[in-house]
Amino acid sequence: MRAAFLTVLLAVFSANAQVKDPWTQPHALVPDKETAIKIAEAVLFPIYGEGRISGERPYKVTLTDGFWRVTGSLPPTLPGEVMFGGTFYITISQWDARVIEIGHEE
Repeated sequence: MRAAFLTVLLAVFSANAQVKDPWTQPHALVPDKETAIKIAEAVLFPIYGEGRISGERPYKVTLTDGFWRVTGSLPPTLPGEVMFGGTFYITISQWDARVIEIGHEE
């Protein structure tokens, strides 16, 4: 009886050791800038409009301390021309894809 109990106990601990915790794995839910851009567009298009956000391409994408920061670009200006306005920004967690911050500078 004791041997059977130890066998079952060992099997339970062995099975538990094989389960991978997604929060401690080296692979994040947002592994690259292409994925960050897709998430940003999916969130921003319904809020600000696809035309407005698409008009801010090319996007600037940076990864700092586990957070993707995606921002828009202002269109090029002619020499001496002054540009008014701002661009969108969104911060996305690399590990769980949460949107941390979102906005549009005016």
